[in-house]
Amino acid sequence: MDKNSILVFERPPISRLISCAAAFGSAALFFTYIAENADDLHPLPIAGLILLFLGTVAAAVVQYGDHIYFSDHGVMYENRLLSLFGRRGRWMRWEDIIEVREVRKKVLILLSKDGRRMLVDAILGYAIARAEILRRAPQAILSGTLVTREDS
Repeated sequence: MDKNSILVFERPPISRLISCAAAFGSAALFFTYIAENADDLHPLPIAGLILLFLGTVAAAVVQYGDHIYFSDHGVMYENRLLSLFGRRGRWMRWEDIIEVREVRKKVLILLSKDGRRMLVDAILGYAIARAEILRRAPQAILSGTLVTREDS
């Protein structure tokens, strides 16, 4: 497959910045707790704040790794971080998509013949992705806000 024919969608910069800000904020909470309670530290709050920090860092890394690929063959969600742990994305062929459901005019749920689901949400270029999905999967049943938008 020609690499030039693959469209790549990723998370918008604002959501990436928010996830980084959450990581910095959780680190600030940890250091504030240590600074204000230097003479009376308890292990449970320290463990909780460390877990909070690690969780926000993991969420930020996952945000940066999210990618949705569109090709002539189909659509695939993959996270670069999760693929390092053996969780590679699988292509959902365009002809296998049986339903496209839109929720609140900002989230698409793709349902395939084999029961798989794929979310297309919170990506940069959502309108382009939406138009490409509707163009490449004309056989799919439209539901959710796609039906109300198309019928009106």
